[in-house]
Amino acid sequence: METTKKDKWLYVGLSILIAVILWMYVGKVVNPEVDGTIRNLPVTFVGRELLEERGLMLTEGADQTVTISVKGKRDVVNQLTAETVSVTVDVSTIAQAGTYTQAYQVSPSLTGAVASSSLIITDRHPLNVEFTVAKLAVRTVPVQGSFTGSVADGYQAGEFTFSPAAVEIKGEESIVNQIDYVQVVLDKTDLSETYSGDLPYAFISFGGEALDGADLETSVPLIRTTLPVVQLKEVPLTVNILPGGGATAEDITYTISPETIMVSGAADDLEPLKEVSLGNLDLSKVLASDVLTFPISLAAELNNVSGVTEATVKVTVNGLSTSTLEVDNIELINIPAGCKAQSVTQSRQVQIRGEKAAVAAVTQSQLRIVADLSQAVAATGTQTVPVKVYLDGRSDVGVVGEYNIVVSISR
Repeated sequence: METTKKDKWLYVGLSILIAVILWMYVGKVVNPEVDGTIRNLPVTFVGRELLEERGLMLTEGADQTVTISVKGKRDVVNQLTAETVSVTVDVSTIAQAGTYTQAYQVSPSLTGAVASSSLIITDRHPLNVEFTVAKLAVRTVPVQGSFTGSVADGYQAGEFTFSPAAVEIKGEESIVNQIDYVQVVLDKTDLSETYSGDLPYAFISFGGEALDGADLETSVPLIRTTLPVVQLKEVPLTVNILPGGGATAEDITYTISPETIMVSGAADDLEPLKEVSLGNLDLSKVLASDVLTFPISLAAELNNVSGVTEATVKVTVNGLSTSTLEVDNIELINIPAGCKAQSVTQSRQVQIRGEKAAVAAVTQSQLRIVADLSQAVAATGTQTVPVKVYLDGRSDVGVVGEYNIVVSISR
């Protein structure tokens, strides 16, 4: 009985072995012909660079697939996939825009010693491919920005900067010629510092509409976008009072218009800024009252957000007396070498100012006019030169105003 069981398992093993050998024989030696179908084979258009040289490009139909049915040896058919079968259409001879219907070439690329000569294509779907060739255009358009977010309280957004500032676009002429610019959109809220980052962009038509889905080649995929965000600070305008003409800061009243301006800049630059000085207010040049104009100047790193470039200072001298004296004590100094000079002006009326009693005590002999000719025009003849008026022996009274005389220079 035990021998019979052993013989039974021996027969089973032999049967399996024979079946495997027969299967390998049929599969490898006999290698019968079989039918096969390969779907979704992408179509490759060759010669597109020649189209571009002619100012043309492939548009509709550039991305399509085909299905083929084949008959051949099983070893051959089993290797046919989208990776081993290429489908090509040659467009190198096309010379003008239009819609074309053209046959495609199927080329298997098999490995090993497998022969593909017996492979037969029994069906194609579709039989031909249809595609469109259009005129090609290349343009460079500017970049613009749109800030749809917000800045934090006390801050201000500046002007966008972009890198690059323009984008080259290439594609179908009818689409490219619609584009006015490309636009980046920054949508950040409560910004309190400068933003810088790479952003995508949209194509904007001359009509201001976004061209969604436009199939175009561009020189860059993203735009480096910078939006300065600076702090705001309101600061007062001031003047530096220079005593003169017998008047000091205690003797005047003045107003500045505007009183303040709004300044923007980096927080570190704004922090030490307590005021903006307009410059010196020289009281020796102010009579009873005057309105003076000063430019508003800021450091290069700051910006005058208010936009006001000048300020006016209205000044009035209070409680002081004035007097006018005729002065004929005129002195010429620093006469140019080789020249002679004399004063054509014999006397000038000079105004002085101070407390009433002090002004009354000043005599004509205490005043003298000095003309420094070192800056005179190096030419002979008469000319007008500025002078300085000195009041000797008094500190409580001063000379008011600016004066000049006429001198004659000869060689």
